[in-house]
Amino acid sequence: MTAPKLESVGFGWLIANGQRYEDDVNITVEGAITLRPKHLSKKYGGLHTVLGPEEVECALVGNPEILLVGRGHFGVLPIRPETHALLKQRGVRLELTRIREAIARHGELTGAGKHVAAVLHLSC
Repeated sequence: MTAPKLESVGFGWLIANGQRYEDDVNITVEGAITLRPKHLSKKYGGLHTVLGPEEVECALVGNPEILLVGRGHFGVLPIRPETHALLKQRGVRLELTRIREAIARHGELTGAGKHVAAVLHLSC
């Protein structure tokens, strides 16, 4: 397990391992960074693309003990009730925070040897 280096974040962007991302990302337990598959949650509608259970399945690769969700700069990313139920069923602890705090928290958790996956919403 190699945690990525999450270097800095601003509204709509993240720099991790020296690379700039301008779309929401997932980070797996193994440290892989992939674009958040928002299309899987579009069917739920709403102003924001909610975090649905189908999408969360992609973040759970490697069986994390914790899913850290950076809910954006203002902490408004909606999360479906079905997503909460899926995580409970799988025994995955959910931690919700704003994006800046999520960056720091990811480092704390991985530094403590926890198996952590993350979904990072980079805008609102």
